Amino acid sequence: MKARNHRQTLGLMLALIFAVCGSYASAAEKASAKAPAATTGGVADRWVLWPKPGHEKEFETAAKEHVAWRKAHGDPFAWTGYQPVVGTDLTYYVFRSNDHQWKDLDAEEAWGMKAKADEAYESQLGVHVQKAVHFIEETDTEHSHLAGNLGDYKYFQVVTRNVKPGAGADARAAIAKIHKSLQDQKWPYSYRLAWLTGGKDSFRIILPLKSYADMAEPSPSVREVLAKALGADDAAATLKQFGSSFELVDDTVFVVRPDLSTQK
Repeated sequence: MKARNHRQTLGLMLALIFAVCGSYASAAEKASAKAPAATTGGVADRWVLWPKPGHEKEFETAAKEHVAWRKAHGDPFAWTGYQPVVGTDLTYYVFRSNDHQWKDLDAEEAWGMKAKADEAYESQLGVHVQKAVHFIEETDTEHSHLAGNLGDYKYFQVVTRNVKPGAGADARAAIAKIHKSLQDQKWPYSYRLAWLTGGKDSFRIILPLKSYADMAEPSPSVREVLAKALGADDAAATLKQFGSSFELVDDTVFVVRPDLSTQK
């Protein structure tokens, strides 16, 4: 947010995730789902902030102030706030700005320098922050499937995996094969795949949820769809290829915080 300092079957990509996370859409929604409107790009600017112990209330008040300040001063980015509600660390907040092209980050940086956004951040919000990390996230639009309006979702489950050394090609080949099978079989559930810039070579699977009920197991499951599309042996081999290419790092459910987001 500164100007720019930049579960069983889920050891196996969507198979493992969807075994525990659900339908993500009602039958009526699946029947009438339309592709989302085209966006300007697949790049997201993502800040993760940990408040100082005991400063949580002050942090939230300051975050609202700073997000409002940015809008009032012409920030070209709109920010959405998130807070983890399921996971091993529930003490941080995430602020994201989505749907950008890479060049938009240059415009954001230029605005920040001109508006002195770093100084405003430090005086308004930074005094309540213990730790901050920054990532750029790029959606793998070729291998993602999103139906409907993401603004209708309240929760997002995010599974993060690190690519094992030397396994990048196998990982990407498995992802492409799984995605093609799901699409060929017209599997209706939404998922977004993304890669992180910053830190290790990390791959993320983002699953939109309207409620906790959406975490119920879908039917058919990913494993069942792959078996139908590829045959049981090829499906098992593809899932094994995927699973052996990554290390599971984290599985967290976030709730959207509209009150900490850029207001319309």
